[in-house]
Amino acid sequence: MSIRTKIAAAAVSVAALGVIAAGVTPASASPGGCVWGVDACLYYHSNFSGAFNGDGGNDTYLSAWYFSGCANGNCDGSGQLVKNNTASVYNMNPRTVRIYVNSYQQGPYQDIPGYTATNLNGTLYNNNASQRFL
Repeated sequence: MSIRTKIAAAAVSVAALGVIAAGVTPASASPGGCVWGVDACLYYHSNFSGAFNGDGGNDTYLSAWYFSGCANGNCDGSGQLVKNNTASVYNMNPRTVRIYVNSYQQGPYQDIPGYTATNLNGTLYNNNASQRFL
């Protein structure tokens, strides 16, 4: 494959990612640990604002994770635990992430499909304790 073909393919891929994320205004794809294609990016505030933390793992207990990145210059929540402090999630992973109300992936949950951003529902809003990618 020629270098021109590779560059053209990369440009098409980047354009497709822009279409997928259109209409969502979370923080840029990497500061604070949110990596496109890998992480679920958990935000301190609704609508993808405040401090955030990227997590690409199946975590049974989120008390070891802290908000660190700042969305659009808003650092509210920086240094706070992710557990029981998450209001919105931008799933940058192609797999669905399931956010649970209890530790050890127990109790009520909310599924967030890959490449989707949403506020957590009333059960999980600031009441999240674990997650798992399906």
